[in-house]
Amino acid sequence: MRVSMLWIPLVGALCAGAAAATSARVVTPPAFVSIKLPAPRGEFQTAPGSDLASARCLVCHSAEYVYTQPPLTKAAWTAEIKKMKNVYGATFIEDSDVEPLAEYLVGQNGKP
Repeated sequence: MRVSMLWIPLVGALCAGAAAATSARVVTPPAFVSIKLPAPRGEFQTAPGSDLASARCLVCHSAEYVYTQPPLTKAAWTAEIKKMKNVYGATFIEDSDVEPLAEYLVGQNGKP
């Protein structure tokens, strides 16, 4: 394959132009953002339903993950539990587990 002699100066000029444009640009570093998370919790807080939550939720999630979610209503927690069961395949959650899990989770991280 033969390279045309016209391409060599053209490529060199393009590279030199790009380097000059890059060096003339002032780059400011991004501002640092601080996010304060709640203290880590290795387990669910003991309350009615905590054993069930530990048995069903900790299979896939840490307690910290659940506690750092936005506070949800009971209806929203119920929908989340059903989504885990029906959409994400958490088949180990029984239909009879949904109500007590939602009660526990709204008590831990919920809003009325």
